[in-house]
Amino acid sequence: MKLAAAYTALPDASRAVILMVMSAISYALTYATIRELTESFSVYQLVLFRTAIGTAVMLPWVFRSGIRVLRTSRWKLYGVRALAVYTGNLCWFYALAEMALADATALSFLMPVFAALVLAFWMREQLSGARLTALFLGLAGAFVIIRPGFTEVGPATLAMLYATTVYGGAMAVTRVLAKTEDSNAVVFYMFALNLPLAFGPGVYHWTMPTPSLWLLIVVFAILSLYSQIFMTRSLALAEAAVVMPTFYLQLPIAAVFGFFLFGQLPDIWLIPGAALIIGGSYYSVWSESRNRKVNARAQEEES
Repeated sequence: MKLAAAYTALPDASRAVILMVMSAISYALTYATIRELTESFSVYQLVLFRTAIGTAVMLPWVFRSGIRVLRTSRWKLYGVRALAVYTGNLCWFYALAEMALADATALSFLMPVFAALVLAFWMREQLSGARLTALFLGLAGAFVIIRPGFTEVGPATLAMLYATTVYGGAMAVTRVLAKTEDSNAVVFYMFALNLPLAFGPGVYHWTMPTPSLWLLIVVFAILSLYSQIFMTRSLALAEAAVVMPTFYLQLPIAAVFGFFLFGQLPDIWLIPGAALIIGGSYYSVWSESRNRKVNARAQEEES
């Protein structure tokens, strides 16, 4: 109780940073859990577990809110996103099974960059100088980590790049849907529409879990859910420019997990590559936050 009271008494920015740290830890633990589960299950079955448990977790909200909250006329967008998320999940889980956790985590930071690129071409959103900087630095960072022509670019790396690209597209679609749809409905459909896609392959490649593996599966599902919840609540309390530096803590945390749990020693090229990706991404967030403040101040002066 004292800890909860002390947390509540903190300023919003401090609570937001704490929540983002918890999100970073949860994400890194999720990746490590997926890596461990791929030793016993196919990626098809893991995707089925994730979608089935995610749908089940959202059902109480549906029953409480009523079926009317699921009414929509945007089935095409939901369908495109479901296909992108399903194929992205398959490639993402495969890459986590084959790559070092730190490398996979660093490349995952390209998702917002690809989302901005999709929105620029699809929704004609302006690709600002900051976003272009993030794009070029992010791609440069990816090339430093992958080093095509100097090391072999294997299937796992290609799978991770595909997953990052389609996840970025899915993020862009989610942003469009969020303008007109209930936010919980957007989350529910992400799981529910993936369930029929995942069911057949997941059952075909089924391996019966042992009791200890069932426990690990539940932990995986909880971590997947709360990593999103912590991030959402953090961004609701403070601007992204305040909390995003702590979000990137998941990279060193993933590197530690990879080393101690799986004996993975990060490549020396990970450091400059990740620095380029993170630097470009954070510069974009910081620049847009600054521009919003300047515009808001100008509007106040005009009024």
